[in-house]
Amino acid sequence: MNSLHRLLYCHRTIIVTATTASIGAVGLITEKESSLHLQSHYCCACESSASASASFSTPLDITVHRPSLWARLGIISHPLPRLLTPNDPAFKIPKRFFRQRQSNEERMRQLLTEKAPKIKRNDPEFEKKIGILREEIFQLAYGKGVTAQMREDFLIKYGCTGFNDDIINRLVELCATRGVVEIGAGHGQWEKALTDAYGRHMSDRSIITAKNNEERLSSKLTPHEQKTKKRTKRFDFVLAYDNNSNLPLNTHIYNQYTQPHHDYFGNVAILQSETDVSKVLRSWACRGRALLLVYPPPGQMAIDTVKTYIDAASENDTLVYVGEGRGGANSDDTLFDLLENGEWILIEVMDVVKPPGDKGCEKLYVLHHKKNK
Repeated sequence: MNSLHRLLYCHRTIIVTATTASIGAVGLITEKESSLHLQSHYCCACESSASASASFSTPLDITVHRPSLWARLGIISHPLPRLLTPNDPAFKIPKRFFRQRQSNEERMRQLLTEKAPKIKRNDPEFEKKIGILREEIFQLAYGKGVTAQMREDFLIKYGCTGFNDDIINRLVELCATRGVVEIGAGHGQWEKALTDAYGRHMSDRSIITAKNNEERLSSKLTPHEQKTKKRTKRFDFVLAYDNNSNLPLNTHIYNQYTQPHHDYFGNVAILQSETDVSKVLRSWACRGRALLLVYPPPGQMAIDTVKTYIDAASENDTLVYVGEGRGGANSDDTLFDLLENGEWILIEVMDVVKPPGDKGCEKLYVLHHKKNK
């Protein structure tokens, strides 16, 4: 779907004025041309930290459900965990969202193709008219009453999609023994939040363990324990990567010396090419980790990443996808076709913190890949 909503991916649209000898035009541009939004948005490569020791698997005492007819009709809720099926309701976006988007897109096209060219550069009220037009376009894109500063503040704190304590703590709980690899990490806000939460989690565990084993720790270790202790290495809970092609904020403004960078941005390694993504996901450091995709761009990036992740190792079986469903602003139908091919189990769905204006319908999905026997 080649819609304006997709061109406004990541909510980082900048309204600028462009002039020629005879007319003034207002255009919507991103930090890259809109065509770049259809290219891959991969994040940085994994470092050589210790691989996770265990793989998440569906508990044996949990029944995996299939969506019933009654659930599809909306009479009862869909049980979880359950096997995803073609055109699964989990990824269905309400029609009212599509209708509203189509209406906003049509109005925006009219403003850009009809109203903007009529504003002449030599008009005494040029700045005033351009300002009104810019504000109208901004509200169509982000919502009534949403200011540029509100958008900027959200992007600084969260990136394209927000999280809360429930989400962060749940992901730490699910992935504590295996770690996470995030592709398309942007400025690393999710990486920082997860890493900080994991650090607190491990600190609490260490205190409890120390108290429970105080006497035992003072005794002589067995040969097996000594060997295990020697090979223990620092474990990076999140390995985050991005190729920096679709960053929502200007890194020249929000550089490493600024307060927003210090408070909210995480450690993100830079990928130079699509080949780097494959190397990262096939590396020993990433084996067995859960794959995190947060608000991936339109196009093939998400499906290519998921396929590479699944093929890289048998332990790679958990996807945490944060974005809109089928037909929305993220990825394309090929991703949802893959997730609905009968090999994926939907474990959990959580509501995310949405940007001001509530223009999106993204959610967080935890999915488990069934290995064919």
